[in-house]
Amino acid sequence: MTLPAMMIGHSSKSYATLADTRAWVAEVVGELRGSPRGGDGIFLCTPDPVISIAGNGLDEIGAQVGAQDVSPFGLGAFTGETAAEVLSEVGATLVMVGHPERAKLLGETLADVREKCRAASDAGVVPILIAGEPERGEAARSIIDRQLIEAFADVPGDRPIVVAYEPSWAIGQPEPAPGDYVAATIAHIRGQLAARSGDVRILYGGSAGPGTFAAIWDAAEELGAGHPDGVFLGRFGLRAAGFLETVREVRAVQDQLVGDAPRIERR
Repeated sequence: MTLPAMMIGHSSKSYATLADTRAWVAEVVGELRGSPRGGDGIFLCTPDPVISIAGNGLDEIGAQVGAQDVSPFGLGAFTGETAAEVLSEVGATLVMVGHPERAKLLGETLADVREKCRAASDAGVVPILIAGEPERGEAARSIIDRQLIEAFADVPGDRPIVVAYEPSWAIGQPEPAPGDYVAATIAHIRGQLAARSGDVRILYGGSAGPGTFAAIWDAAEELGAGHPDGVFLGRFGLRAAGFLETVREVRAVQDQLVGDAPRIERR
């Protein structure tokens, strides 16, 4: 699977009802239908019961639907689990893995994350690793390095992966992490994954909202590295209007790059 050059996603967590999801999809599709880029790079991660419903709507513009979790097991006697094979069958092309809320609330470990990434990739579903440090400090990058090593240890290097950099200390906060801090961290993550031959996309997600992508991009321009491959919204994307504002922001950068030699460390 080839990943879009830029990705703009939203996880509805457990906020949205079925009616909310239908309304969100209808507004996004209505806005992007007929636009030059359509739904290229757009994705929505929903609870399992509404994956196929959301996917049916997003198909019209070529956008993708993903899941918020996946079983570390395959098909079998695992009550309450959703196997990656089933996620694929209902239309999910992406799945979130390793969100700190699951570690905090459900005791999910890095070993669990490793198994989930493997299971998803083996079924052709691209894992979106939620990576990030619990607090700022000297140990931040070593924590992220361990997450990357553990999560993708069993995912062959020629397969696509997505990393959503979400420092835990920024999740749920009024403001995202500073742009220069994020750009430097993205540059570090990209370096750690440079040996992989498959597509790698690195997004920012900690309290991301309108203006976040542009701030990080500008900081990366000054740094000369750390350009994000998109943004992954949580609660700030619950309103379709806010999500679409971010879509326009990212695509404005894409439009500026057309015809130029982009300074992006992407394969």
